[in-house]
This record gives sequence, structure tokens and C-alpha cells, in this order.
Amino acid sequence: MLFEMLLIIVLLAIFAGYLIRAVKKNALVRKFGCQPLRCPETNYLDGIRAFKELLKALADQRVLLKFGQSMDAVGKNPHTVRRKIPCIPHIMTRDPENIKTIVYTQSSQWELDYFRSTVMKLHPGQGLLTAEGQAWKDSRSFVRQQFFQESVCSLGLFHRHAQELARSFDVGKDGWSPSVDVLPLFLNMTLDIITELLLGQSVSSQNPNTRPQLGEHGDILAQDIKAFGESQDAAAHWIYKAGYLGRFYRILPQKPFKAHRARLQRVVDWYSSKAIKAQSEKEFGKPHRFVLLDEMAERTSDRCILRNETMNLITAGRATSAATFGWLFYYLARYPTVYGRLRSAILEKFGASMDPAHIDASSLRTCKYLQYCFEEALRLGSPVPMIVRKAAQDTTLPKGGGADGEAPIFVAKGTKVIANLFLSHRRQDIWGSDAEEFRPERWEHREHSWDFIPFGGGPRVCIGQQLVRMQLAYIVVFLIQRYDRLEPTDGDCRLRYDTTTNNRPGNGVHVKLHRAVLA
Repeated sequence: MLFEMLLIIVLLAIFAGYLIRAVKKNALVRKFGCQPLRCPETNYLDGIRAFKELLKALADQRVLLKFGQSMDAVGKNPHTVRRKIPCIPHIMTRDPENIKTIVYTQSSQWELDYFRSTVMKLHPGQGLLTAEGQAWKDSRSFVRQQFFQESVCSLGLFHRHAQELARSFDVGKDGWSPSVDVLPLFLNMTLDIITELLLGQSVSSQNPNTRPQLGEHGDILAQDIKAFGESQDAAAHWIYKAGYLGRFYRILPQKPFKAHRARLQRVVDWYSSKAIKAQSEKEFGKPHRFVLLDEMAERTSDRCILRNETMNLITAGRATSAATFGWLFYYLARYPTVYGRLRSAILEKFGASMDPAHIDASSLRTCKYLQYCFEEALRLGSPVPMIVRKAAQDTTLPKGGGADGEAPIFVAKGTKVIANLFLSHRRQDIWGSDAEEFRPERWEHREHSWDFIPFGGGPRVCIGQQLVRMQLAYIVVFLIQRYDRLEPTDGDCRLRYDTTTNNRPGNGVHVKLHRAVLA
């Protein structure tokens, strides 16, 4: 008898919970005039078919385009749709008003998805990219202060690593380099820059001969530093696969991943120990070289915090920068008129050679056509192609409902919403009929708004975007001064999008460069 009474009470409590939630939902729907979302999948079989198509597109590195094709198939103005796909149901939007609502105006009503909040805590760990609530505020405050120091954008540091990059191009007697995939070179260079900035010493992936001498610390750490980039890539690929499996990620083999993660942690822990020790020996008031890890060690001696925040910054800083370099050179190689105009603007502004002692950040920012080219590469390349959030409570979005997609929509608590920046950056009704073309001139009279947020927006906007932009500006000027022509060498192969860590050219960036003759 007691069991039956308890069962009835539990069932009544469940029913009451559903009833209360239904009442609240109806109140929101009436208040905002919410209407139903359109959906490409009308039944369960459609969902299975869509799932198979997405898997195929993912393997073919065309999944970003497939998202757009599925939305376009719905009807007029299909800028927000509900996807009824098995295992991964979600809402996808490419509407700037919805994106603004999610990341800015109602950001407190949204939280990180399972991938960021749980899977990525395995690597790079609890920190700026993965924390939420007060923990995230503490992380951002901890790191943000350092990124507002002018020393972060060290032009001398950029210059040294740009010189190493230029040595990779073995120019022949005719002035041309052989065909080279510059994307791996950019990945190595950006890893060297971010590790020198954060750790005080580069891991020297471009030039192993310049790796630090470790002396008493032995061969193990030396091998860890040598393989740092390889382990960073391997760990990121594992996390990427785990993200697609969601709560089932434990079926993946974990031993190789843990070995790569341990290697990364040993290197960062060694530098963290050095930074902590340096604080006790530091002569206050005496000028010292800016190293971000040293600055963070002033605020804490907790090795776990230093390791996690450092790994978060390396993960964010390396991939985004390298992808942006890759996309810019991919398009410049295919648009020789743009390359010629950009080179003319650079020579007029900076001359034929770069000296970091006679240039500053302001002059790089005011080279307008250079900035237009950056914005266009960020628009078409979208290194951060999507922002994924989960509704922390029942809420609404301003667009997507009804036959014309202009009415508000209701979003239930726990619903995953994907803000697709890649598709938003390609909308012809926003960017014109030539939205797929690389045309930097479109930025001459254009103001930034929520239809273009390559570094995110709102409270979680990328704090390192100025570092990325300054790094990009200096090194692009350095290279274009030295090479007067850039040509693609991979023919007309179909463009693919590698979304393993962010979004980079899936085919690589195969080009050849012609050395300029200095007067």
C-alpha cells in the first residue's frame, strides 16, 4: 500500500512539473507571438536520411556547405530551422538578430554545449574556453588583464618568426619557389609565436636548431618539446571526434590521447615551474621581458590553473591564426589583381623592406586595403564557423517562426542552438550577389555589425583578436614585400573545409611564390 502511495505521489509530481512548464511555455509564446519553426525533416525516415548525408558530407569535408543546402531547401527566407536528426536534434540559425540575442542581449539565458563544457575539459582543460559562471569570470579576468598590455603584440617577435617562415621558400634561379603547402608552415609559425609569447621560449617547430638547451632536465623533456606540435594536433583531433560522439565519447581509444595530453602537460608544467620560481627571485621595479606565463604566475602559484589557462590560450591562439593565414593566401593566390593592389598599397605605406624598429601597430592598422583583405578572408574563411549554445531556460529568439521566418520562436530549456557564422557570412541578401567572391573592396564603406563576428561577440568575444590581427598584418606585409607574385598550384580542385579544430582549407594551400627584385 505504501509503495502504491509513493508511486502516485511521484507520478503526480512529474505531471505537475510538466503542467507548470507547459503553462510557462504558453505564456512566453503568447507574450512574444512565437510561431512554429520550419524543419527540413518531416518524419523519422527523413531524419535518418539527413544523418547519413551529414556523415558523408563530414567525411568529404563539405559539411558546412551541406548545412546551407539543407536550409535553402525549406523555402523562402530559411534562415532559422529545426533539425530533427537522430542523436543530434538542434536549431540552426544564420540570422544576425538571433546570433546577437544568443551571444549578447540574452547571453545569460544560454550556456555552453556539452562539447565545450565537458569534452574539452579533457583537453585543454578547465579554463577560458570551457568554464562557465563564476569560474569563467575568474578565468577571463585572470587572462584579460595581460592581453591589454601593448607588449603582447611584439613586432620584433613576429619579425623573427616571419624570417624563419621565409627560409622555407627555396627560390630557384628563375625567382620562383617550388610548389609548397603553406598551411602546415603557418601552423608551425603560429605555434612558435604563441609558445614564445606564453612560455618565454618557442618550441621551435620551424627551426629545430633553435630549441632551448635543457641541460640537466634530460632527453625526455627535449623529446616532448620536439613533438609538441604533433601532440597538439593529435589531441585536438581526438577531442574533435569525441565531440561528435557526445556522451558516447568513451568508446574511443583513450590511451594515445592521454599520452599526447601528458606530453603537452609536462612541457607546460616545466615552464610553469620556471615562472613560479622566477617570481621568488624577481627584482621588483627592474625592467623585464614580457612573458604571459610570468605575468599569470604573479597572480597565482597554482600549477593546475597555470597549465589549464596556458593550454586554453595555445589551443585558441594557434589554430585560429593559422587558419586565417591559410584562407588569406588561398584567396590571394586565386585573385592576382587583388594581390597586386595589396602589394602596391603595402609598398606605398611601408616601402620594400620591413624593419620592426621603424614601424608600429598604428601604421599597420591604418593600411586600409590590408585590413579590407583581412576582413574578406575572415568572412569567406570563417575560421570559427559556428557558435554552439544550449538554452539554460525556456526562452525565445526574435526570428525564424511562421511561413516567412520573421516571427519569434520558442526555445525550450536544454535545446542546442547552432549559430552558423559561416552561412551568415555568405548570405546574398546581406553581402550581395557576389557573396561567394573574394572582393575586399566591399569593406570600403561597410560598418561592422552582427552579420560579421569572426571572433564571436558579447561577453565571450575573443580576447586575443587584436593579437591575431596584428600578427597577421605584420607577417603578411613582411611576405608580400618579398614576393611580388603568388600563384596556386593545386589546379581547380574542389574546395573542402577542414573543421577538425576550427575551419581551415581542407585541401591545404598549395602555392608558389616569386621573389621580388629589390631596386
